[in-house]
Amino acid sequence: MDLLQSYLKAVRRYLPRGQRDDIIAELSEELRSQIEAREAELDRPLRDEEQVALIQAYGDPMVVARRYRQKGMSLSLGWELIGPELFPLYLIGLGLNLALAVGITVVILLYIHQPLNLTTLLRSALIQVVCVTVTFTILNLVRRKIPQPWYYPPAELARMMPVASWMSISGLVVWGTFILWWTAVPFFPRLLLGSAAGYLRLAPAWHRFYLPILVLLLAGIVQRAVNLARPTWTGLVPAARLVINLAALALQYPMIKSYPYVVASGGAADLAHAQQVAGAFNGIILWGLLSWLWAYFLISAVVYAWYCAPYLRRAARRLLSYARAEQGWKGIV
Repeated sequence: MDLLQSYLKAVRRYLPRGQRDDIIAELSEELRSQIEAREAELDRPLRDEEQVALIQAYGDPMVVARRYRQKGMSLSLGWELIGPELFPLYLIGLGLNLALAVGITVVILLYIHQPLNLTTLLRSALIQVVCVTVTFTILNLVRRKIPQPWYYPPAELARMMPVASWMSISGLVVWGTFILWWTAVPFFPRLLLGSAAGYLRLAPAWHRFYLPILVLLLAGIVQRAVNLARPTWTGLVPAARLVINLAALALQYPMIKSYPYVVASGGAADLAHAQQVAGAFNGIILWGLLSWLWAYFLISAVVYAWYCAPYLRRAARRLLSYARAEQGWKGIV
């Protein structure tokens, strides 16, 4: 019952600390009895797919854990931003992001021989708070509109669940639109610079990372298109996303070193104003985007590596079984 244990561990993560053992023991007994009753009805052990269907019907781990919380915390500003089901995961993600953001900011400042100051650290932390809160607010809205799907199932169960069509379609729409925009930017700089395109231009360093980013975006589109046609190819999602996020993470360093990204045009009527606007654009790109984007790619890579682990374990077991069988045949021969 490895699948059941994986599910119970996921539920345990969101339970109140003092009650975890008792609640998990109760859940384990209930689910095991359901599995045994179903096996007695069929007069055979349940297949993995049948176990997953039974567990999936029991409920998303976050929702199940919510039933045992007397009063779940949430984040509200007049209306609910993050519900009690997602709030424990929000706190975990926010804490991890803040620790990484502040730590890496300190390392970068020391590396480039810049003085440590509270303003820079607070800015980095504030960016993480805003990004994580907005992300979980969107997830909360989606969960209220589409409450049934499991968005972050345990890794052992995720490999048994076909990729939902709406996930592939929404990814194709969002990232397909972004690819069109990214492809057009070098030809129509106004798409990025707006009205400032008349006296600003993209710096030569832009071409160092333009094509690699385009390739990564296209790889994401291909993965979503394949999973739309083959939703049972569940291993493709974590494998492709892991490679894409690691490549994007590796790209962050040369992108940061490529500063500045926008420069004033030689024919600008007011060169001082053009340089000031260029500095503002460069600051937005460097501190408003690149200062936190690495954290997203790093955390995403860790998450997808975790989702890849069951596939690697299964492959290792198969190789081990094959090696043992081959040794057995050699001994017989």
